Amino acid sequence: MSIEYKVVKHASPGVKGGGEYKYYPRITNRRTVKMKELCEHIEKMSTCSEADVMAVLYTFISEMPTLLKSNCSIDLEGLGIFSLHASGEGCDTEEEVTARKITNTKIAFRPSKRLKTEVSGTKFIKARNIKR
Repeated sequence: MSIEYKVVKHASPGVKGGGEYKYYPRITNRRTVKMKELCEHIEKMSTCSEADVMAVLYTFISEMPTLLKSNCSIDLEGLGIFSLHASGEGCDTEEEVTARKITNTKIAFRPSKRLKTEVSGTKFIKARNIKR
């Protein structure tokens, strides 16, 4: 099993006029697996029905925001950890920092060591160029 990549040309970031261009590999032709298809795969590998798997996943999805907003990290052992992160405006003094200075929140995912190990040996092949 191999993952296809393509070559893309990018200018140097932050350089006026683009600066020097370099070529980079980028994964291409990615396929999306929807939840129904995932549940069908899990059903075939377990004693649970597709409906049971789907019910558990939908319940998990609906509980995630509540847990994250309660300042919990969610550790799905073997998969990784979900947590809420905030960023904001910098201030000159500690006293100036208030909740109003928080400008953005995001959900971070830190994969487990096991998951990182599992994908570390991924093989890559160059996608064929299609002239249009």
